[in-house]
Amino acid sequence: MRERFSMNDPVKMWRAYAQEDLDVARHAVSVGWLNSACFHAQQCGEKWLKALLTYYGQPVPRSHDLDYLADLVEPFAKNVGDIREATLVLTEYAVSSRYPSPLEIDVDEAAQAVSYAQQIQEWAEVHLARSAD
Repeated sequence: MRERFSMNDPVKMWRAYAQEDLDVARHAVSVGWLNSACFHAQQCGEKWLKALLTYYGQPVPRSHDLDYLADLVEPFAKNVGDIREATLVLTEYAVSSRYPSPLEIDVDEAAQAVSYAQQIQEWAEVHLARSAD
């Protein structure tokens, strides 16, 4: 059962949902659900960026474009360039991985998507920890 959070701590809520997406993405790769793995990897990255926007007191847009969300975070967080490749690649999975496509995702691509999601997670956690100091 998912831990309950009060609306007084929306950053924790975003983080919990992001972690769940990362866990699902990892599991999906392990059982061969490659489209789902890529979708949940994208969702993980999106939720981490939205957690940072929330932390910095910024509005959270209804967007699945991770590069756009990174642009919004950039005035508050250092080294956004460190995650740009991840945001660009993962954004493509917001829609393409959810519907039939002539392009097939292979295991290596899905594993890379999970790696990109983890990269965004680690980057975001550093910024949240740095801000807490």
